Amino acid sequence: MKSLFALLTGLALLLPVMTGCSSEAAPEAPSSAAIIGSFKSNLQVVVDTGEGGSGLDVLRSDFEELQKQAPEKASAVEQDYNSLMKAAKPEDRKTLAAKIIAGLE
Repeated sequence: MKSLFALLTGLALLLPVMTGCSSEAAPEAPSSAAIIGSFKSNLQVVVDTGEGGSGLDVLRSDFEELQKQAPEKASAVEQDYNSLMKAAKPEDRKTLAAKIIAGLE
């Protein structure tokens, strides 16, 4: 009887830990407006600085999210985006980034 009581007590104490005691809901996927806003904000950095190389990594992830959340917007700017990723000169990157921002309006 004592061992049964100990087993049930142990299970009662472990149950909240095993099932999770957080009442928080799962995080929601960002909306297409949030993705577009983030993409435009990061593109503005390129417009301002002409940054390239690994500095464009954040644009890659933003564009992938844009393709998932707003495929019509992504396809509208895809050609300029691909050109931006290959652009060697800072001035070219600035021009292409500004063109993409305009295409997202």
